[in-house]
Amino acid sequence: MANNSTSKRTSRRRSVSQDRESTSPHAKKPMFSIFQKGSNAPSAPADIAWKTHGSSFIVGQAFHPKSGSKVASFDLDSTLIKVNGKHKWPKNADDWVWWVPGVPAHLQKVADEGYTLVVITNQGGLDGNVDKQDEMKLKFEKICGRLKLPMWILISMRKDHNRKPMTGLWHWLELKFLEDDVAIDLAESYYVGDAAGRVDGWKVGATKDFNNTDRKFADSLGLPFHTPEHFFLDQACPDHKWSYGGFDPKKWPTNVPLFSPTSTPLLPPSGTSELILFCGYPASGKSSFASKHILSTGQYEYVNQDTLKTKDKCLKAVDEGLKNKKAVVVDNTNPDVAARAPYIALAKKYNVPVRCFLFQADKDLATHNNYFRAFHRPLIAAASEVLSKAASSAEAMTMTTTTTTTTTSTTTTTTAVKSSAHGDQSTSVTSTKTDKAVKVTKVRDEPVRERLSEMVFATFAKKYQEPTLKEGFTEIKKVNFIPDEDIRATWERWYF
Repeated sequence: MANNSTSKRTSRRRSVSQDRESTSPHAKKPMFSIFQKGSNAPSAPADIAWKTHGSSFIVGQAFHPKSGSKVASFDLDSTLIKVNGKHKWPKNADDWVWWVPGVPAHLQKVADEGYTLVVITNQGGLDGNVDKQDEMKLKFEKICGRLKLPMWILISMRKDHNRKPMTGLWHWLELKFLEDDVAIDLAESYYVGDAAGRVDGWKVGATKDFNNTDRKFADSLGLPFHTPEHFFLDQACPDHKWSYGGFDPKKWPTNVPLFSPTSTPLLPPSGTSELILFCGYPASGKSSFASKHILSTGQYEYVNQDTLKTKDKCLKAVDEGLKNKKAVVVDNTNPDVAARAPYIALAKKYNVPVRCFLFQADKDLATHNNYFRAFHRPLIAAASEVLSKAASSAEAMTMTTTTTTTTTSTTTTTTAVKSSAHGDQSTSVTSTKTDKAVKVTKVRDEPVRERLSEMVFATFAKKYQEPTLKEGFTEIKKVNFIPDEDIRATWERWYF
């Protein structure tokens, strides 16, 4: 029996390279109130074509979905479905009910209006766990078996550029649709999700949202956004009862001095021997600052534990530099008095001034920078590929595509492509209002960095003791983080 079950599941999850025969159009069903109780009759799991993209994401195609310019996209959990009970996490592929009973009827109405249905969902614990992946696929097969609607399914499995609020999966979808010469019209599309940053009591009896990643995802794309309460129940959340949280990169101040106090220069005259000790969160801009404002002078020896691997080697390098009357900068986090003390002792040993450069990045900014430096490159690459593909499609279609108009029996030239799987309408290959989605800046001019774990930032926060002159510093300069203008548009997108 187990082998037969496995065989059936394997058969349903055929490769997308296999048969793609189009299905006959669904007959339109009468629409009912969204509160109508859905049928509990068992339905056969849908035959979904699955394709796994490395360890990053999974794509499913239910009932042969087409490419369409109007995309109705949805989160899954607490948006289309919820657990069947009061517990928090689903127990298995059958542990779900519709978020409200009228979800299937509402999605049918959306499909009948010419929208392409897409689910984009973050799912933890799937990366490297085939059993969990199969369970998630089976859940979608059962969901789609009940809906019987064409649908694209995009499942993020790990924390990379394809995980919301980052927009990698949307760019993948754009490229997939452009293969059919269909550009997504952001103004006519939307995203629906429950992670909307709503506060406690945004409506009577409501608790605050666990996150705001769905709203951020839509914002980064310039995509209209709805909560499930608004979309399915017409219950809007007042603007003053939701937020993006305490950190908004678009509001990060840039009209501040690079450092303070400004009454003394950033660096002493050339040839001066000194020790500069950095202090600040990982990803607070220390290495970039050192490269741009200190090492570029050619006057300083550079000491960094990421390079030298141990603190003992760092101390040895500082000792050697100061002994040879060099200026030395130590680019480490140095969170507390104990971490800084051995370096200050070396400065005293060689009777040279020691200054602290204190980087004014809080945990939220540092976390943002951590994600930015790890993932902005693939996001820029994906957005650039969308632009290139769209431009190529437009150029190809402009070159002389002729169509015969049967009503006038004349031949005309068009520079259009199909805008929807629901007809042969014509539209420009470039989608409307896509500046935000495909805006491309240069790549950060520094080595590729891996994303650091949240534990690294929590450890720094726990250890942190603000530097004081009493420790032996001759000066403490506060360094403000100011993103470079040529990467600002990409830096201002949401990453976590």
